[in-house]
Amino acid sequence: MTWELAGIGAAAALFVATFRGRPPYVDFALAAAAVALIVTSRARSHRFWGLAPEPRPDGRRQAWRACATFTAAALVALAIAAVAFTPPDGPSLQQRFLNWHLLLAAALYLPWALLQQYIFQFYWFGRWLHLVPMPLAVALTAVAFAAVHFPRWPVMLVTLVAGTVWSLCYYRWRALLPLAVSHALLGATLHYWVFGRDLLETWLQR
Repeated sequence: MTWELAGIGAAAALFVATFRGRPPYVDFALAAAAVALIVTSRARSHRFWGLAPEPRPDGRRQAWRACATFTAAALVALAIAAVAFTPPDGPSLQQRFLNWHLLLAAALYLPWALLQQYIFQFYWFGRWLHLVPMPLAVALTAVAFAAVHFPRWPVMLVTLVAGTVWSLCYYRWRALLPLAVSHALLGATLHYWVFGRDLLETWLQR
């Protein structure tokens, strides 16, 4: 298990080190490694989550409800940040808030968000639970999730908070899809509302 965590840490370090000017094949290689990790570890999921309490029968419904509440509160915070920190040379608030590309970008981002949630919540978090107490495992997961967004400090701050909430939700209910939907929606909203960046146009240009 320690070697697995070290391997994930090395992959994350490579991802961060090549942030600027990273060639596309690095992303594909890391994604392929993550897919291989999923395939090889799925059969052992019961062992790595044996220390956590069993989710209740209505766990998925509760997970959706909790994630929806957190996402709604986070959207309010992002809206306030967008109003407070609007740069004078960027898009207007109306252009940021009414850009329909946001929903399409969030939908396209969902598979990548789901993959990240699997790696950090099911895999990374689940293995740390066997080595350290639950609160420390939550903290390590949130810090690791924030660290892979280095050096984008505003994004790191947001993902540190979100990673903590998502880890607690997964520990209690173990439903990944609500976390991924929250992740995709908040990630897209952060770029459109706060940064004034059109993710869809950026992806099409690439």
